[in-house]
Amino acid sequence: MGPENRRILIATAVSVAILVGWQLLFPPHRAPHGPVLHGGGDAAAPAAGSAAAALPGAAPSPAAPAPAPGAPEQLVSLQGNGFRAVLSSHGGALVHLVLDGKKFQREVDGRTEQIDLIQVAPGEPFPLALTGSAQLGGAGDPITDPAARAPMTVVAQDATSVAFEGRLGAATVRKTIRLTGRPFELAVEVSIAGAPAGATASLLYPGFLPPAAAKHGFFSGPAVDLMIPVCRAGDRTERFKVDGDDAEKQFDGPAGWAGLDRHFFVEALFPAVPGGRCLFRKGTERGAAAALLQWPIDPSGAAARFTLFAGPKELDTLRGYGRSFETAIDYGVVTNFFAFFAQILLRVMRWFHGFAGNWGVAIILLTVSVKLLLYPLTLKSMKSMNEMRKLQPEIEKLKERFGADKEKLNLAVMQLYQQHKVNPLGGCLPMVLQMPIWFALYASLQTSVELYREPFLWMRDLTQHDPYFILPLAMGITSFVMQRLSPQPADSSQAKMMLYFFPGFFTIIMLMVPSGLTLYIFVNNLLSIVQQQAVNRMGGRVARA
Repeated sequence: MGPENRRILIATAVSVAILVGWQLLFPPHRAPHGPVLHGGGDAAAPAAGSAAAALPGAAPSPAAPAPAPGAPEQLVSLQGNGFRAVLSSHGGALVHLVLDGKKFQREVDGRTEQIDLIQVAPGEPFPLALTGSAQLGGAGDPITDPAARAPMTVVAQDATSVAFEGRLGAATVRKTIRLTGRPFELAVEVSIAGAPAGATASLLYPGFLPPAAAKHGFFSGPAVDLMIPVCRAGDRTERFKVDGDDAEKQFDGPAGWAGLDRHFFVEALFPAVPGGRCLFRKGTERGAAAALLQWPIDPSGAAARFTLFAGPKELDTLRGYGRSFETAIDYGVVTNFFAFFAQILLRVMRWFHGFAGNWGVAIILLTVSVKLLLYPLTLKSMKSMNEMRKLQPEIEKLKERFGADKEKLNLAVMQLYQQHKVNPLGGCLPMVLQMPIWFALYASLQTSVELYREPFLWMRDLTQHDPYFILPLAMGITSFVMQRLSPQPADSSQAKMMLYFFPGFFTIIMLMVPSGLTLYIFVNNLLSIVQQQAVNRMGGRVARA
């Protein structure tokens, strides 16, 4: 292996180290798989009508009495498609949204529980709470506005819907939440009567990431608790840094959707037609923030209609909603460059999973497919490495000739390679081509809910690291064997570094990354070793002939 070859490997290691350091210093703010919503564009989007379209049916009476300030809380449970929603009469808000099924479970303090997407800071409003502008007596801060937690009266209820009535300043509010029958979806209708001209209303969607919650980084798996306010304003998807300096950010829109990004999951409110604007605001507690959808109230009492999706970020499902909803998947600061390849890899793995029935097997089949695709380049690379190995006796003579003069030694080695038409860079080409695949697979494992909690052999979750570190150690051993089979540098100290340091270095890196990525590299190493041995035997037979 020549100096250029070594420099490429060293550059690769430095690049990985930079990636690791970046992820540690600037961690990104951030997915049986979920059912698919069929349809394209906005066809599967919220129900027809505008954000201020007339709502057929009964409108709230402006004379309706306000519930007593100390009215007891009443909880209403709705069993939807793939989830259970619990709503409170205090604010007419969503206090629990529990996902169904073994797929959507988590380990908490040694016990297994279903994932509840709703988590707010103590004393703050819950999702779907409503506040008004100053014309309606609203406070300057919607998070602390008492109206967001004011008691409402349950005026209608059945197995699929609930309606609340209350007051917003001088106006009367009727809020209806119903099941649509679609997976992870609720319809929300808000009618406000008696509002003055120029007044606006805001639906809140707050969240909370406790300071003690696990954070996401390069050396840890995806954090289920992670919470980032996100919205689609015009043609841009905006995110809010909860730990940033801004207390509030607002966008003039039109707002396509707004809610919370929870890594493998997303909760987003869609106005029936893009309009109004979305806002982000910090909460009163550290780690608390909210996304808000704000729209002008029609003085005639027309209703605003919304659709709430709260579930796994399954790519086809998000695309089915239109409005670039798939951009709710955040591939991270570095791996965003490989998002396109990540989506391709996910589709290939889903195809393999369709008949293999296991995501670990799908990753293995993906590895074999990539290896076959790169076979011509890999074969050429290995032949070049064999030619370099044949020159080892000549290189040893050059070592004796030039002694400690490494500069002259390296120059002589390069001249030897040129004389025999050997390309020392050929051995690195397959590895360089594999790097985008590694990063794309890493991005896919970090964001694709399809692989979340999917087991393989002793590993319970391919998106988490191997709990027993068996696979990273096996990967390190195969890396050592591969390095042993490769031609060694002329410099013995460099040879030792290449033989021992790099396999050890990559083993340490892979200890805490998703086991699905380690599985890919391990299988790729095994295939490379088999291929190298086959090429060596082929070369030996040709030499004897």
